[in-house]
Amino acid sequence: MTDAELLQSLRDCYDPILKRNIVDLGLIRSATLTRDDEAPGVGVPARYIAHITLTAPAADEAAVAQLQAQIENRLAGLPAISRTVVTLLPTPFPILR
Repeated sequence: MTDAELLQSLRDCYDPILKRNIVDLGLIRSATLTRDDEAPGVGVPARYIAHITLTAPAADEAAVAQLQAQIENRLAGLPAISRTVVTLLPTPFPILR
């Protein structure tokens, strides 16, 4: 799995308020993978930790929690991903959302 494939996988995650995918909305600041050396298995394909940094789409805590769960659930379905770390940056101009 590559960082580009990770980003492509995030196109299935939608902002719960705007109903558009988070990649096209420009909410993703970074999406990177690091090898998970603690993942079980010898002689099996490598597994990775997905590190996602995104701008919080709204000040609504419920919507942010829903989006974070959506990202974690989407990536949990990928065999190459062992776990996901989501970092939320504050909305730069919350009044405009």
